[in-house]
Amino acid sequence: MNKIAGIIILALAICSCSSRSDDTLLAEAYGKKLYLSNLAELFQLNDIYTDSASVISTYTTAWVHQQLMIKKAEELLDEKQKNLTKEIENYRSTLLRYRLENHISKNIDTLITQDEIEKIYNEHKELFIVQSALVKATYIKIQTATPETENIKKMCISGKIADMKQVEDLCMMYAEKYYSFDGKWVEIYELLRSLPPGITASELERTLQTYRFYETKDLSYSYFVKLQSILPKGSVSPIEKEKENIRTIILNKRKRELIQNLEEETYNAAISNDDVKIYINNNK
Repeated sequence: MNKIAGIIILALAICSCSSRSDDTLLAEAYGKKLYLSNLAELFQLNDIYTDSASVISTYTTAWVHQQLMIKKAEELLDEKQKNLTKEIENYRSTLLRYRLENHISKNIDTLITQDEIEKIYNEHKELFIVQSALVKATYIKIQTATPETENIKKMCISGKIADMKQVEDLCMMYAEKYYSFDGKWVEIYELLRSLPPGITASELERTLQTYRFYETKDLSYSYFVKLQSILPKGSVSPIEKEKENIRTIILNKRKRELIQNLEEETYNAAISNDDVKIYINNNK
């Protein structure tokens, strides 16, 4: 029903009433007529639905209600309220500007070098302050009754490279879940979502900073978090985590520059060709 409703709303916005004599008349309201041909685009968008009669009925009812409300608006609103010329023109101007900018965006150079990324990162580190702690960690969920659970816990606490390799091998055989997050930085809330309720982000952060290991249990499972590295809230996010954000910043900057250059070129050409005249002097 949600898909049908969306299609109906779209069709209501684009519908123009037909007057073909060989068409099927579906409804009429205050002199406006709805024909079956008006629903052509509706069915193009909605061809996966087989219950076409139901769709036609739903759309027709919605169209009638739309006409009723338009009529009521005509009756109750004064002439000033019904004058949509300015709003329509403003909307058209905004929409045309938006489409032009999207068209211009297709010409943006999308090649971004590592040097460009590092330059933005180093010059604007204030943009990359983390709002919650970031961690590199290993997460394990394992049945408490599993014979290897205590052994896995001891090796996690040890944290030796050989022990952690053995932990990985054992978890592949016994653990319900085992994540190392490919060694990437993750927000502490991502870990928190995988733990039983009852612990806060700040508590988990403090525990990991102090002991570099966190353990909790529920009725059936033990949960272990072995910390590798942590960046507290308020730290500068590492560049490897911000690469995609920086790419977006660079592309947006290039888009703005492209649009500004086009505006300036268009303005200068219009002034030169006498297409634009400005009668107020802004120079002070």
